[in-house]
Amino acid sequence: MRITRFGVAMAGILVLAASASAQVPPIPTLPSAVELVYAAPFTLQQTFRSDWHNDRPVVGSGYLVVLRVNPALVFPRQDSQPVLYSGVQTAERINVGYRSGFVVAILPGPLDLSRDRIWFGTAMLPEQVTSNTAAYELRKAESAGIPATPASVLNHALWQTLVLADRTDLLRKAAELIRQYAPDETELANNLTPVR
Repeated sequence: MRITRFGVAMAGILVLAASASAQVPPIPTLPSAVELVYAAPFTLQQTFRSDWHNDRPVVGSGYLVVLRVNPALVFPRQDSQPVLYSGVQTAERINVGYRSGFVVAILPGPLDLSRDRIWFGTAMLPEQVTSNTAAYELRKAESAGIPATPASVLNHALWQTLVLADRTDLLRKAAELIRQYAPDETELANNLTPVR
C-alpha cells in the first residue's frame, strides 16, 4: 500500500485540528530555528519521489531526524503551515508534534548537517515550494542568524547509517521514533507500519 501525498502526517494534522481547542496560537516569528535531537543518515535501495516539494525530487538518501520544536510552529491549522527546510530542500514531516514538541522528519540528501541549516520558513503548502522559493527562504534564514547545528549537538545526535530497502522501511523506523519521542501519536505510528 502506497502512502499518499503528505501521507499519514497530514491526516494526523486534520484529526488533531478537529480535536484541538478553539484557541489557535499565533505563528511564531519566522524563520524559526529547531533543535536537532536525533539524526540517522539513511540510504535506500529503492528511491522514491518526494511530494513535499514542487519539483518532486528523487530521494535515495538523507537523514531521518527528530527535532525539538516550538509547538506553536506545528499547531494543526486548517490552512498553510510553516514549512520545514533543510538546506535548500523541504523536509517531510512524518508526525504533527504539537503536543510532544518533537517532530520526526525526513531530510532529503545530499545534506551536510554540519553546514546546512534546519528551520521553519514562511507558512505555505510544501508542494508549492520551488527551488527558487527554497533558495529565498535559505537567504532569509541566513540573514536572521539561524545557525547550522553546532558540532557538539551534532556529535550527540548522530547515529549510525540506516541501509534500508525502501520508503516503507524508512517509515517503519520513523514510527519507532514517534513512539519514543511523541507517544501521544502512537496511533499514527501504528498506521505507518502496515503488515506486509
